[in-house]
Amino acid sequence: MTPSYEELLWENEELRAKVAELTEENRTLRALIARLQQELADLREELAKLQEENEQLKARLEDGDKEAPPPPVKPPRRAEPKKPGGKPGHPGSARPIPSKVDEERELTLDRCPDCGSPLSEPQEERVRYVEDLLLPRLHVTKYRIKRYWCPRCKRLVERKPSDVLPGHQLGIRLMSWVVYLREELRLPVNLVQRYLEKAGLAVSQGEIEGICTEVADYFRPLYEDYLQELQKGKATNMDETGMRIAGENRWLWAGVRKDSETVVFHHDEHRSSAVAQGLLGEEFEGVVGCDFFSAYNPLSGRKQRCWAHLLRDTSKLKERSEEGCYLHGRLKRLWERASRWVERHQERAPPALREWLTWRWEEELLRLARRDWQDRSCQRIAKRLMKHLEEMFNFVRHPGVEGTNNGAERALRPYVVKRKISGGHRSWAGARKHEILMSVLETCRRRGDDFQELIVGMLREAVASAN
Repeated sequence: MTPSYEELLWENEELRAKVAELTEENRTLRALIARLQQELADLREELAKLQEENEQLKARLEDGDKEAPPPPVKPPRRAEPKKPGGKPGHPGSARPIPSKVDEERELTLDRCPDCGSPLSEPQEERVRYVEDLLLPRLHVTKYRIKRYWCPRCKRLVERKPSDVLPGHQLGIRLMSWVVYLREELRLPVNLVQRYLEKAGLAVSQGEIEGICTEVADYFRPLYEDYLQELQKGKATNMDETGMRIAGENRWLWAGVRKDSETVVFHHDEHRSSAVAQGLLGEEFEGVVGCDFFSAYNPLSGRKQRCWAHLLRDTSKLKERSEEGCYLHGRLKRLWERASRWVERHQERAPPALREWLTWRWEEELLRLARRDWQDRSCQRIAKRLMKHLEEMFNFVRHPGVEGTNNGAERALRPYVVKRKISGGHRSWAGARKHEILMSVLETCRRRGDDFQELIVGMLREAVASAN
């Protein structure tokens, strides 16, 4: 089949890019050889110094010199340390003028503050803005509820308050604040207690956890909706991390759907493909973005393996051998070319062109994997590339698919920090509660919604339905 003009044009561009790549590779290898030669010379010089110092120490020991060596000290600061602050010519910045003013005050004088002399009428006026934070203060509302007799219902009726759940004394605004402190600020229960005490409210640790549990129960239908959204996505990223639950090592899974900015967390005893498939559902037809962990291999549907994980692994080979440096450089340039094309041209490129480019880059990756590698680490990477060859460029073939798994990793990051603070969950009930609240919080954060206002709105709906 005769290639079209557009295909020849792309092939020409690929050949030019390859020539540039080989030129750059040659320059890199020459620089590497020069650097290695210099390092060898430096190491020989250092070896000679160490040998001389060793001979001197031996001589001192033979002479009976028992003087203790001096204690270690920090190296001296640089002669010209970097000056803090902005550089000359850098534009200055200041806080913007507040768009909302809550209070206005007028400041006047009768006498001079320096000499005490009487003053004239004001000559001019200057405006100054002060932004301050009011300390938290408990607000108590006392309702006097009138009760009425209904002749038809044959009972007393009354109007219910709209800012508190039935049977509760703490208001919904306070409940939202407790959940905000626990989940978004990741404060331990005892610090939440101290914060509320500063506002004038004494609350037990059990009551704080009870508030979080109740809010999580109200959010459960929304969590199920998030899970259905995740399973219907065309592109979903997944990742997992360890989590201590009831004193045992368990797992926290994360699923992220980018187009709808939906995040779902799930705690489980296992780190297996069955858990991942359960989150995605049996009818998932999208592309799964993931790392090279074997649990993702049996999943149904197409997969996009994470280039960031691949390049992170190959970057460790640069210092081990010349082959490792060469392999990392080739893979990095291939990733940069593909991701640059996706960023610039994918939106308007026809499906046939995307398919052709995917095939071309897979062929290039295949040739690289089939090289006669001598380094064992390079052999391991080459074996991985051969195994997942058709899963490396789906981000070129399918618009909306990311070439890395950074979305899921960033979603897990705040809860890795929280794990370091709390050490995990004491029970599975606590883990289930927090996975719901974490999912709602992270989805709100990505969508630009206010987590506290969502809690208040949901609790207000619960109050209205109960009344």
